[in-house]
Amino acid sequence: MKIDRLLSIIIYLLNRNLVSARELADHFEVSHRTIQRDMETINAAGIPIVTIQGPAGGYSIMDTWKMDRQLLSVDDLFFIMTSLSSISKTLPDSKLRNSIEKVQTLVREHQKEALSEREEKLYVDFSMIGGMKQNQELVALVQHAIENHCLLQVEYTSNKLITQVRKLEPMTLVFKWRGWYLYAFCRLRNDFRLFRMSRIRNPQLLKEHFSRKNKSFKDFEEESEVKGKVKMTELLLKFDPFMKPVVEDFMGANIVQTTESNEIIVKISIPEDGWLYGFLLSYGPYLEVLSPPHIRAILGEMSQKIHEKYVKS
Repeated sequence: MKIDRLLSIIIYLLNRNLVSARELADHFEVSHRTIQRDMETINAAGIPIVTIQGPAGGYSIMDTWKMDRQLLSVDDLFFIMTSLSSISKTLPDSKLRNSIEKVQTLVREHQKEALSEREEKLYVDFSMIGGMKQNQELVALVQHAIENHCLLQVEYTSNKLITQVRKLEPMTLVFKWRGWYLYAFCRLRNDFRLFRMSRIRNPQLLKEHFSRKNKSFKDFEEESEVKGKVKMTELLLKFDPFMKPVVEDFMGANIVQTTESNEIIVKISIPEDGWLYGFLLSYGPYLEVLSPPHIRAILGEMSQKIHEKYVKS
C-alpha cells in the first residue's frame, strides 16, 4: 500500500543524512518516478524534504523538523534496540523491523559512537538452534494464523513421542525454557495446551476462522500451577566431581551440593517425559540417579538397549 511505503520512506530518511533516488527506488522496489512522486506527497503533507541535485545528490529531511530525542539516554536506546534486534533474529516480522527503524531515528549523531561501544559489550541472540530458515518460516506462518484467527492444522509429537494430527486455535507465541512455544486451544483435546515449536511438522493454514477464547497464557500458567497439571518428578542426582561446572551451568550453582568425597549432589524437580530420560542419559556414565527408583529402572533398561546395539557381534 502507498501509505505504508510513504511511512517507511519517512523512517528511512530519518535514519540517514542523505539518500539517493536510486537507493530509495532499489530499497522499496519501485521506479525513480514513483520515488519523485512520493517525495512530493511527503513534502505536501508538511514534512520538509530537502532535494540536492547532481551525482552526489539525493533526498533528506530538514534537520530542524526531526523530533527531539533528549528524553532517551544512550543506555535506554541500547537496551531497546538490543531487545528488538535479538527478537527479530527469530521472528521474521516486518512490523518488528519497522519498530527497529523507528527507534534508530531517536539516535542523535553524537550518541552513535557511544552506542557502538555498548553494542560491542553485549550481544543477545534468541534464534533457534539449527534449521533457521525453516524455523523462521514456521514462526511467520504461526504469527499469521494468530493475527488473522486462522485455524492451524499440524502434525505434533508429544512428550510421550506420539505423533498426531492436531487442529489448533493459535493464541500466543511464547519464549520459555530456552525455546519457542505456541499456546493454543487444541480441538483434539478440547482444551488449552502449550506446544513446543520444534515438534511441529507440516503446518497448514485452514480456511476456517475461529473466535479467540477469553483465556490468556498468563491465566493458563496460573491455573496449571494451582491444579498441578504439569507432573513434576523430584530427582536426587549424583555427578562425578569434574562435571561440576557443567551441572552448575545448566541447573544453577545454588542447588549444587558437594560431599566430603567431592561428589556432586543435586536435588531438582523436573517434568517427567521423554525429554527427561534423554537429558539424564546425555550425561553418560558421569551421572547416577539415586532416586526415585522407577527413573533408575527406566534408565537402566534404556542403557541396556543402547549397550546391546553397540556390542552386537
